[in-house]
Amino acid sequence: MDSGSPHMGCLECWSWQGFRIRCALWPDEPRLLELHWAMGRQLIERGQLCPWRMASSTLGLLLDTASDAGLPWHWRSQCLDQSYRALYVLQHLAHSREQQARLNHLRNRLATLPMRPSLSLSELAEGNPYA
Repeated sequence: MDSGSPHMGCLECWSWQGFRIRCALWPDEPRLLELHWAMGRQLIERGQLCPWRMASSTLGLLLDTASDAGLPWHWRSQCLDQSYRALYVLQHLAHSREQQARLNHLRNRLATLPMRPSLSLSELAEGNPYA
């Protein structure tokens, strides 16, 4: 599993990992979720990313991915399972009124996340002139 081009900056590499997660480019590689988290932590330690932004954007990414019926169910489930870590961090970082409001929004989103069944391969091919 490569983490990106050697010429790519750390923040861009972290974003690229997020893109891979969101699009389920490697749906049979759950270590990608762990790698994304670890890269985010490194960016925080280097002062390139604030902890609130890392945790809130990661949680948003995981919730968006988990609710996308076009992605494989097992990948969506993995993303939902990993959302606890970002939520836990946010709960400890939310000090301002705005952060509390954002945290409440994310908690509500998690609690009401629509988890429709994933589309079948035939449903994914509908409307595709090459199928």
